[in-house]
Amino acid sequence: MTLHNFIARLNWRQVAIHFIATWFFMYSFQTLAVLHNTNLVDLLRQTGKDNVTKALSENKISAPDWIYFTMWRDFANITGLLIAFIISLTISFKRKWFWFNSILVIVFVYTLNWFDLLGWTYLKKLFLTPGEMFNNTTLEFLTNGLFLLALGLLTFFLAKTNRFIAIGNKTNV
Repeated sequence: MTLHNFIARLNWRQVAIHFIATWFFMYSFQTLAVLHNTNLVDLLRQTGKDNVTKALSENKISAPDWIYFTMWRDFANITGLLIAFIISLTISFKRKWFWFNSILVIVFVYTLNWFDLLGWTYLKKLFLTPGEMFNNTTLEFLTNGLFLLALGLLTFFLAKTNRFIAIGNKTNV
C-alpha cells in the first residue's frame, strides 16, 4: 500500500465521531467508578479544599484508601478508553471501514488524556448536571455515569452518525 493510498483511506469524520464517543465512554466509566466509595466523596464535598487532610485523618481514612480511590477512578478511565476502542474497531471491521482510523482515535485520546487536554475540567460542569437532581451521592453518580455512557453509545451507533461517517469514506476495505 502506497502512502497516497493509505492517506486516501483515512476518514476524518470517523476519527472525529469516534473520538467524541470515546471521550464519553472514558468519563462515563470514570464517573461510575466513584460509586465504589461514595462515603469518601461525601466527606470531600463537606470539608472543602482547605481542610481535606484534617478531615481525612479525623474520619480515619488512610493514605491507601485515598490511593485506591484515585487508582479505581484512573483505571476506569483507561478501561472506558479500551472498551470504546474495541467498539470502534468492531464497527470499522463490520462496515468495512479502514481499521487505522480506530488506531488514530485511541492514540489521540490517550495522548490528550495523558496531558490532561481533553477539556473535562471545563465540560464536567455541563455533563454532570443531570445527577444534581438527586440528594443521594450514589444516585447522582449513577445517573451521570449512565447519561455519559448513553451519549457514547448513541454517538457510536446512531444511524445518522454512521451515515455521516460513510459519506466521508472514500474507499472501503
